[in-house]
Amino acid sequence: MESNRLLLIGGGGHCSSVADCLPDSFQEIGIVGIDSEKGKVLYGIKVVGSDDDLQHLYRNGWKYAFITIGSVGQTTRRREKARELEDIGFRFPTVMDTTSVVSGKAEISEGTIIGKRACVNTNCRIGRHVIINTGAILDHGCTIGDFAHISPGAVLCGDVIIGDDSHIGAGSVVKQGVTVGRNVLIGAGSVVLHDLPDNVLAYGNPCRIIKERTE
Repeated sequence: MESNRLLLIGGGGHCSSVADCLPDSFQEIGIVGIDSEKGKVLYGIKVVGSDDDLQHLYRNGWKYAFITIGSVGQTTRRREKARELEDIGFRFPTVMDTTSVVSGKAEISEGTIIGKRACVNTNCRIGRHVIINTGAILDHGCTIGDFAHISPGAVLCGDVIIGDDSHIGAGSVVKQGVTVGRNVLIGAGSVVLHDLPDNVLAYGNPCRIIKERTE
């Protein structure tokens, strides 16, 4: 029978949030952090290795991984780590906190977390390695691209589209039917009433483009 052991990749604050949402189905959970933390216990979980140990850990029965590196408008590290883990052979579970509300008609892809008291309504489609943070609300028919981050308390009204690698700031509201492009950073508390193109920083009420983003 295959081992059901999970590695949390990254030992920072986001790791603690993910750890607190994990189901009881994993027989063992370990953290992959930095060399100086090996053997320590963080958030009640032992640090079993560093990035240099990933191949060894996989060969020794750790077959599942979850990326717990945080993301505020910059997803490069998360993407690079996902590619590395995929090349080794790791698989990525989906994590949904028991307090979250997720429609049975929503599609949630691998490596995504649905945080505490978040709500994902019917016919939503959530991409890979997405963060749906504490108390975020996605109404019907929303589409969220890979590696996007919907911050705490953000509200996406119906049929909103969020592109890959975009970040919706805490407490922001995106009007029904609006499309936000790829690699967009929306500041906290913004009210997004119109479509936004790729690669921009925008914030305010109403939300306005402040400048272009190069990465």
